[in-house]
Amino acid sequence: MNIVMLTTYYHPHISGLTLYFQRLAEEYVKLGHDVTILCAQHDKSLKSTEVIMGVKVIRTPYLVKINKGMVLPKIIFDAWKPLRKADVLHNNLPSIEALPVVILAKLLRVPVVTTYVCDITLPRFFGSKLIDKIIDINHHLVLKLSDTIASFTIDFAKHSRVLKNYYKRTLEVLPIVELDKKNILKIDELEKSPHPRIGMATRIAADKGIDYMINALPNIWKKFPTAQLFLVGTINAVGEERYLEKLQPLFDKYKDKIHLLGQVSPDSMPYYFKNIDVLVVASTNSTEAFGMVQVEAMLEGTPVVATDLPGVRVPIHTTGMGEIAKIADSEDLANRIINVLNKKKVYPKDALAKFKKQNVIKTNLKMYNDLLENH
Repeated sequence: MNIVMLTTYYHPHISGLTLYFQRLAEEYVKLGHDVTILCAQHDKSLKSTEVIMGVKVIRTPYLVKINKGMVLPKIIFDAWKPLRKADVLHNNLPSIEALPVVILAKLLRVPVVTTYVCDITLPRFFGSKLIDKIIDINHHLVLKLSDTIASFTIDFAKHSRVLKNYYKRTLEVLPIVELDKKNILKIDELEKSPHPRIGMATRIAADKGIDYMINALPNIWKKFPTAQLFLVGTINAVGEERYLEKLQPLFDKYKDKIHLLGQVSPDSMPYYFKNIDVLVVASTNSTEAFGMVQVEAMLEGTPVVATDLPGVRVPIHTTGMGEIAKIADSEDLANRIINVLNKKKVYPKDALAKFKKQNVIKTNLKMYNDLLENH
């Protein structure tokens, strides 16, 4: 099968949104499919065309950046050749450049699959609400034109600002969640620290609720005075400069208790998840719709505390491996973390059967084949 996949960011950028499509594309190649990724040249130093792990990557230069989004006027020209040979186009939303590519696909009679991962809520600045609205309209049009719509969870689809209008025709298709354990690397700073160790695996961004996690620490220290917080992920994230400035005084205040590890090697992530005592997903809005890091931690036997967001709460509800906290509530977050740290519970090995990679790949390919048979 010739599969074209469109996503704004791709390797070497790292986020849940990016890893979802990267893992999917690389697994398709292993099964003998031809895969082309259309994405933004988010870093001018990146090649416009290259092959990564068998996946052909075409990067379109951006005209202007709007927070994390980019205007890609050349995307329609870059999409023309691969779409003419494609059996299916698979979009990864959010993506403002998806609409012209979808229109081109429809003109070329190429079936369109769209996975709607999350809503977009920009950090507040002059005109941000208007931009949010324009992006929502763009996504509505893409979804209306799509032959098949997918979401990581129906829970999220029912509550999404945009996707709730289409949830009755939305399929639940989980992301691939896996950790490469061939060459596990230790993290010295983590290895030498006392317990309990609280982890967050996220870029520093306003919607991730890092400030609520930090403000929960004083209550946690009353019960666990030696508790340490370890943050893994991009520190200087695109469009999050103001939020980093807001957090800096807190980082300085608790510098002996908070460890900013930055973007660590993928080979270190299994060690990270196995050697923390609890992972926290403190996200505050529907920009977070699942949180693949939850399942990655659970695969290493580590429980999770996550906020009560549609989709985000599903891994804990499914496995029982953790607790759900109120959104943007540092006190409740602290109490939930304390509960998990007190339990030291052993979880059943079959709790994660739903998230096996083979099942996820099979579901995605069936989605394509069903579409091709009926197209």
